[in-house]
Amino acid sequence: MTHQVLRSHGFLLAALCLGLLWLGGCVSTEEANQRRASAQEARRDRARAASLVTLDLQPARDDVGTIQLFANQDPVEPPLLTRRSGQQLTLTFDLLASGGRPFSVYFYHADRNWERRLAPAQYLSGFTRDDVLDYQISRGTDVPYVHYTYTFPNETIDFVLSGNYVLRVTEQGDETAVLFEVPFFVADQATGLSFATEPVMVPGSAYPFQQPVAVFQPPTALEGDVFNFTTCFVQNARYEQARCTERPLVTQQPRLRFFLQPEVAFEPQPADFFLDLSQLRPGGDLMATDLSASPMTAELEPDFARLGADLGTPRLNRQTVTQGALNGGEPQLAGEYVMTRFGYVPPDERPYRGDVFLLGSFNQWRYDPAYRMDWNAEEGRYELDVLLKQGLYEYQYATPEDTDTALRGPLPRRNDLYTALVYYRDLQFNTDRLISVQQVVQ
Repeated sequence: MTHQVLRSHGFLLAALCLGLLWLGGCVSTEEANQRRASAQEARRDRARAASLVTLDLQPARDDVGTIQLFANQDPVEPPLLTRRSGQQLTLTFDLLASGGRPFSVYFYHADRNWERRLAPAQYLSGFTRDDVLDYQISRGTDVPYVHYTYTFPNETIDFVLSGNYVLRVTEQGDETAVLFEVPFFVADQATGLSFATEPVMVPGSAYPFQQPVAVFQPPTALEGDVFNFTTCFVQNARYEQARCTERPLVTQQPRLRFFLQPEVAFEPQPADFFLDLSQLRPGGDLMATDLSASPMTAELEPDFARLGADLGTPRLNRQTVTQGALNGGEPQLAGEYVMTRFGYVPPDERPYRGDVFLLGSFNQWRYDPAYRMDWNAEEGRYELDVLLKQGLYEYQYATPEDTDTALRGPLPRRNDLYTALVYYRDLQFNTDRLISVQQVVQ
């Protein structure tokens, strides 16, 4: 009798499920898993958006090329400066013109969210602006240009307050006539900072995310003021995508422990593509060149989505490198500007749903309408021509909505550069000071 009842109940449940399926109310296990994964991804997106900061800079003018800002005379070094250390940052750029003229530079202090609130007298000593007077005309190049160099701090400009900074280059004496803006950092390095990342598995990902953890002891004068500290983390010098946390663990005071929650940890990133445009002859990255054209042209070997970038290429920390680009001669003045054709082949040679952009050290990694790629249906690839100076570059292909996962490449990059920036909210100035900075490669 009991078995008969169970069978009857089983038939009833099966009939009920069939009815629900007909009504669209019964979902399969696969659909349920997809819904859970989508819900988890939505939660991660919301948490990530809450932790992100926004870096809004003036883009470079069309007649400006090859912007570099670096520390310690090393073009690969990120623009991080320790206050009162004697260190200097070097800015170089080219004006694509046959004749030069002086320009001006202005400096803006910003809080950790890149909001500019302070007057120059609050963060600068000396003058409120400086002039770029060191410039030279290119030597015998097909495309004429003027090369500029500016080094700071100097006798005119120095910083009395640590923090995030924006450097603006303008027409001489006209703060509103902007050529471009670039970010940099001035740190107090007032306390030691222990920093590392830990792998953490996130549902739906085949590779571990990296969870950054920073531990530091506040300077004696700031001990006990726990809730005015914030730590921001940056992956691969993407300062425009910093992720911040204001909630330290305080169980080991005076030491504070900051970390990102797993849902906002750094997801695996594809390796950037690498371009060596030093030698203008076919081979390596170059499929074809025409040195008789004006400007000279170069067509690169196409990049394939199914292969991704070469994981073994040098890491430039998302910087452009022209130094040492020529065998003999002076690359800053003798390097040629070359119209360079990029090609990107998507899976099955079919276009993506959204627009594809070329981002790189040559356009400050911005989604610039001028770098939207065109679809070549005959060749089955995206193409774009960019005027580049001879040198070394990192670049990638991306969509603003990140809707096409194939753009991320088949394998994540190795040896990412992570940066931890510890800020203190200084109520005297109503802004954030940069107490300490540390970088690791993991």
